[in-house]
Amino acid sequence: MRIELERKLFVGVRIDNKLRDALEHCPSRDKVYVDGSDPRYLRVIRATEDSYVGKVLDPGATAVSMDDLKRNVLSILTRISAGRRGEDDVKVFALDEGEPPPLPPKPESDHYDSYR
Repeated sequence: MRIELERKLFVGVRIDNKLRDALEHCPSRDKVYVDGSDPRYLRVIRATEDSYVGKVLDPGATAVSMDDLKRNVLSILTRISAGRRGEDDVKVFALDEGEPPPLPPKPESDHYDSYR
């Protein structure tokens, strides 16, 4: 094993159906908290099969800051989804700067073919 000094971290929670629905129906005034446009707030990142919402951290974040980050993530998610999540829901992951895997293709609609 070795330590990678340049790898960023991600602190966040897996997006389940309830949270996905809350994010999709989030009031426009609160979208800034989860759209990734401001690094002070949260963003959505896709993993292989699941998506996560949380914060990207620079390498070498202090252990002391992790508790504050956990509270910050939970606080924003409570505001957005009007629901509480447990502290154990917040996970820390190492980020791979590469492109995420492609989404599976959507089935073609037969509706389009009827106009040919």
